[in-house]
Amino acid sequence: MSDADIVKWDARYRDSEVCGQILPDPELEAWRSLIPVGGVALDLACGLGKNTLYLAQQGCTVSAIDGSGEGLSKLQSAARNLGLEQRVRCLQADLDSYALPEAAFDLVLVVRYLNPALFTAIVGALKPGGLLIYKTFNRNILQQRPGFNPDFTIESGALLQAFSGLEVVTDRPLEGSVEYAFMIGRKPA
Repeated sequence: MSDADIVKWDARYRDSEVCGQILPDPELEAWRSLIPVGGVALDLACGLGKNTLYLAQQGCTVSAIDGSGEGLSKLQSAARNLGLEQRVRCLQADLDSYALPEAAFDLVLVVRYLNPALFTAIVGALKPGGLLIYKTFNRNILQQRPGFNPDFTIESGALLQAFSGLEVVTDRPLEGSVEYAFMIGRKPA
């Protein structure tokens, strides 16, 4: 992540607030029954951390990683206000160069972030039996939002190919989410 990207995201998050009410990504909430209660989770490129807070509220201990110090600061404050600070660990890191720990997580969550160079490391970061929930923009977003950077999109079905070593739980986003590629996969035990 370039310094310019960090400045851009810091500025965006500076004017944002984390809601007092935790409103996670709809797919995460829809598949809540799969969240490993008491498990160790990673929210990769967490932004302001609404999904981090939700996972912590569901009983997970969550490592939240992002390049934006501003977003992470707001996440830490929200975790403290919600009494979840013991379950949330924030780490500012450049995901282009950060090395994910091996076999450390029961759940890895990636929402609206795409870095194919991390795909192998993401699988490696899962414990045996660990779950990956991945949601990112597909090429349909280019029709809906002209000017959207195509480098941040993926072909439909590409997540299944990228994570072919995982057992597929589902690859269907919620109805109406045509601009997203989505999958949930489990690392073989």
